[in-house]
Amino acid sequence: MMIAQQELLAGESSSGAGGEALDFLLGRPGVRAPHSGGTLIEHLLAVHDKLKVWGARDALCRAGLYHSVYGTDNFRQQTVSMSERPAVSAVIGEEAEKLAYGFCMLNTRSFLAEIEADLEASGGQLRDSDRFDAASKLDLLHIFMANWLEQLPRMRAMQRSMHVGLFRRVKPLLLPLAMEEIEAAFGFDVIPSRRLAVTPVVTGNSGAGEISILDDFVPKHLRDGLTALTERNIWRYGWKASPTQTAHHFWHSHFAGDNEEAEASCEFELQDRPLMAPVLALWQHVRDNLAPGHIPVRVYANGHTFGSDGHAHTDSERPGHFTSIYYAHPEWKTNWGGETLFFDPSGEDVVKAVFPRPGRLVHFPGNILHAARSPSRDCGALRAVIVVKTFCPALV
Repeated sequence: MMIAQQELLAGESSSGAGGEALDFLLGRPGVRAPHSGGTLIEHLLAVHDKLKVWGARDALCRAGLYHSVYGTDNFRQQTVSMSERPAVSAVIGEEAEKLAYGFCMLNTRSFLAEIEADLEASGGQLRDSDRFDAASKLDLLHIFMANWLEQLPRMRAMQRSMHVGLFRRVKPLLLPLAMEEIEAAFGFDVIPSRRLAVTPVVTGNSGAGEISILDDFVPKHLRDGLTALTERNIWRYGWKASPTQTAHHFWHSHFAGDNEEAEASCEFELQDRPLMAPVLALWQHVRDNLAPGHIPVRVYANGHTFGSDGHAHTDSERPGHFTSIYYAHPEWKTNWGGETLFFDPSGEDVVKAVFPRPGRLVHFPGNILHAARSPSRDCGALRAVIVVKTFCPALV
């Protein structure tokens, strides 16, 4: 525990209630229990500090310090007994204790659903209900956001991507610095920098194609959603990149479309499927910012582990066909290999090697010979890519 945090609490109010509040907690063995990569007391202090930095009033900050001491629907451990509510009120104040108790008693799913319903019914505002008035809901929402954001760096992508749509909608209701932190974490309104490198490559039939490599192109919140999808049980083993690949296949998950030679849109197959929402968003982002006039003809994911290389192949020899490969794994280290290789038409020389940096997108004509190399022996992770194959009628 940092001395600065103790000093912050000790000076929280003129009555010294902050110091008493901390001392009360430190006398409980349960506050040293493991919690989200650290200890419970570290988490409680960090939630308090986050609310304080946002400019929340003292009572709300103290509620944040005690936000899970009675146990919650996700953290079942009771650090303080319910019978001690009067003692807690004495050290943090009645208003703060009532908020902390209310947060502990929340069914998170029901509470967030109620927030969603409020926003839908009242044009983006919270409403009074039988259990909470609108002001209390907003207080609890701030505690929820501070609690969530404090743990966000330690979450897996699947958890990071939960509630993202709600966070975007509630952002205008929150304290200004809370709004800024949400935006920094998820990048809802940030225009991607589209850092772009382009390599001209001679193709097998006519002229040259361009391999476009885009970093920082896909928004943060969408990156989490795409990574979360690859962490689900979506994979089937046995896929191959070309007819020459008779052994050592790799993992695959089909999303939409029949084959890459098709010239009809398969977008409708991605619509109205909650699991496919991030894939649909990726395709629409590519269409709007990289490939206007294109339609998707096939969409899927490939997964490679050590020893599961893909053979060299072209995706389509027909004009107007393109491929976008998005690297969806959450991390990739220098010695893990897994590059996408691009070859000259003869297949005898590599003209471009693209390192599978997380969040990177590669866009190229379908007639460029290429192959996925498997991760190295050092890599224990899945090389996960989402592939969108497109057709542009205007280029035929």
